[in-house]
Amino acid sequence: MKIYFLTAFTILTFSSFAQTDSVYHKKGDTIRVGNMVIVNDHSETGQQTRNAKRNGVVVETFNDKIMTITDDTVKIGSLKIINKKDSKGSFGQKNWESFIEGDFKNTKFSIDRERKKPKNVTTNWWAFDIGFANLVDKTDPLLLPNYTTYLPFPGSIMPVPSPNSSDLKLNNVKSSNVNIWIVQQKVNLYKHYLNLKYGVGFEMYNFRFEQPISFSNTAGNNVYFDDVQFSKNKLFVQYATVPVQLNFQSNPDNRKSFFASIGVSAGYLMQSRTKQISEERGKKKVNGNFNLSNYKTAVIGELGIGSIRLYGSYNLTNMFDENLTNFNMTPIAIGIRFSEL
Repeated sequence: MKIYFLTAFTILTFSSFAQTDSVYHKKGDTIRVGNMVIVNDHSETGQQTRNAKRNGVVVETFNDKIMTITDDTVKIGSLKIINKKDSKGSFGQKNWESFIEGDFKNTKFSIDRERKKPKNVTTNWWAFDIGFANLVDKTDPLLLPNYTTYLPFPGSIMPVPSPNSSDLKLNNVKSSNVNIWIVQQKVNLYKHYLNLKYGVGFEMYNFRFEQPISFSNTAGNNVYFDDVQFSKNKLFVQYATVPVQLNFQSNPDNRKSFFASIGVSAGYLMQSRTKQISEERGKKKVNGNFNLSNYKTAVIGELGIGSIRLYGSYNLTNMFDENLTNFNMTPIAIGIRFSEL
């Protein structure tokens, strides 16, 4: 053990000496070798004997301490070796020379990690959201009579009534929102307490309908009541989304501190499809636009501690194209976010 410390001390000495043209200087209780300073740490009473209560040796550069040795502790960089107290509350060794020789029963090893200064721009790849989704019905009931019947299939004789917005009621437990954020960045605005947070990713909604509603991918893309019962009947919608938020962090030096963000997002419709399962037709998937709007905006927010947060979004725009349908439905979502940023 003693050999290891002496070896480390020697390496530090010659490394520091090699970095400067300074020569050996000794003045009183201080020795300088190049950029290295070795200081004899005096006791509180000013005694300079080896048996003094707080006698020790400190090895440091002009900017940072390299090695610190006291009667119960040896610290080299971030490595700290502590001479622990025994059962009676006293230290097993009384001076650092015997401590270096090693009393492993009374020795504790630990590493003090230096906290990194927060960066002004922080980038995080791949964050994940999972939560529940629903639709807020803002449809004007006075507009619904404009389309009361629809012929679902070519050659149909009997028209069927068109559903109104209340018929788009969802199964709340099975309607979900899953988001994948490819990349996010956080820019320091004020001492890392206040930040600008933005990114890009995909928002995906699965709307599970309780009624036998079907979406047609024919001319008009109409919504109609079907004549079978479905064990699964959902509309899947995916957006490419760019969120921008104002972020607050209670303690910038602690990644497990409190986070809160609020902002807006803008999205573009990437794809939409229906998936239905019934005894009569089996599994059926239909891709199409279904009179959905190509763009969306939403108010978004998050709060939590560390890498697990509660998130929410509320769409400001109609999910359907107002020029092609009278529906006015706005998606909302709430769930859990897993993110390091």
